[in-house]
Order: sequence, then C-alpha cells, then structure tokens
Amino acid sequence: MSTKKELQNRIDQFDEDQLKENGVFGIFTYGGDTTENYIRANKEGLELYALRLLKTARDLEDTLPDNNENDIWFDKENWIDENSEVFINYVEQIVDKQKDIEGQQNTKFSDNLALYGCIFILMFLLFSILVGVITMFGWFFN
Repeated sequence: MSTKKELQNRIDQFDEDQLKENGVFGIFTYGGDTTENYIRANKEGLELYALRLLKTARDLEDTLPDNNENDIWFDKENWIDENSEVFINYVEQIVDKQKDIEGQQNTKFSDNLALYGCIFILMFLLFSILVGVITMFGWFFN
C-alpha cells in the first residue's frame, strides 16, 4: 500500500500538460454484451488515465467511506475520445473488500426470473411434445 507521499512522487513524474496535447483515450463496447468492452487509446492517453487513477488513489484517503457526497468525481476531459461509449463518472470508496464481494454475489429471485421463465417454457414444450407423441402412437396402434 503506497503512502500519499509515494503516490505524489509518482504523479510528479508525469508531464500532464504534454500528455494532454497528444493523449486520446476511450472505452468502447464491442457487440452488445457488457463483457465485450475494450480501450482505444494511444500511449499518452493510457498515461493520462493512469495519472487520473493515481490522483484518485492519493485523494481517496481524504474522503469518508460510505458517504456518497465524498465520492471522487471525474470531469469530462478533452483527451477522452468524444465517441467513447463508456465514461467512468466517479470512484466510490469501499472499506472491506470481502464484504463488498459477498454483497455482489447475493442474487434475488427477481434477478433470475427470466432464466426461470425460459426453463419453465422449455419444460412445458417438452411435456407437450411427449403427450403429442404418446397420443399419436395411440391412434396408430389402437
């Protein structure tokens, strides 16, 4: 874990103004699925985004956890690709990693309702086909 001073030393190694002249960075979606995202950027754009994250990490110690008013918000920068489909608006601080992971894994019945509906329809169709086949055999062999 880096101290605030160590993070500031890393931040000072970047020439932000020079990077902003040539930097381009954007997050895009390939296809329609949220798992198919990609970054389109040049070296300067990646360094600018890394710089943004370093500054956020430095300032995170000054915010209070679990308070929406103390989230660290990002401004729309001119080096972010205007056609970017995804824009990270802010960073929300979490305190306990395990607690957050457990919270994300809890799913509700309503979250899986579409899955259960499809399974029910599939079972109904298979049952209907089975009854139809048995009925047809009854016609032919009686």
